Parts: sequence; structure tokens; C-alpha cells
Amino acid sequence: MPGRWSWTDAAIFIAVFLSMRVAIFWLVTKAFVMMIPDGDVCPLCDSETLAVERVGWWRVLGERFRRSWCIGCGWEGVLRRSDVWLSAERHRRFVNQTEASMAKSRSHSGQFPLNSKKSS
Repeated sequence: MPGRWSWTDAAIFIAVFLSMRVAIFWLVTKAFVMMIPDGDVCPLCDSETLAVERVGWWRVLGERFRRSWCIGCGWEGVLRRSDVWLSAERHRRFVNQTEASMAKSRSHSGQFPLNSKKSS
């Protein structure tokens, strides 16, 4: 009969309504993240900022964001880290891991490593 709703109609309506809500939430979140300044310069006075230790719920933001404090005007807030910083940080971690693994196999005080000595 025309004019009557069925359960499939209701399911389609709910799916469309929820997908529109999720899309709007995603777009608003994306716009909000893009509004956060990029780099390590104060958005108020353009002077250098210092990174503040992230404790508590600040860790939820991940490594892409950092808490900052301005030396010049005292501003405190969140800044986005640039892609250059992220790649440099990943490179630094890789180098530190490589150096640590190489330090385990190095000989000390001019001696041969233990695994290279011949047993008599």
C-alpha cells in the first residue's frame, strides 16, 4: 500500500541519517584541526615557543600536536607539528635504535669482541 512505512524504509532512513551525521562530524573535526597553527611560532606575537611536557589527557592528541608556551607574550596553547619535524623525529629514533644495537656488538678498550675469539 502506498503511504505506509516498512522496516526497510526505516533502516534506509537511519543509515542515511547516521552517515550524514558522521560526514558532518568528520568535516567539522578536519576544519578544526586545520585551524590549529602549524610550526613552532607563537600565533599572537610571532616569537619562538617552547614545548611543554604533555601529561594527562594531552597525550591523547598524539605526536602530531604539541603543547607550547610563548617566551615573548606568555601565550600557552596547542600547535601542529610540521611534516618536516615528524620525519626528522622518526629519523632520530631510527638512528638511536641503530646506534644502540651497534653499541652492543662493539668491542671495548681495544679488545676483540667475545664472539670473535678463538677457543684453544
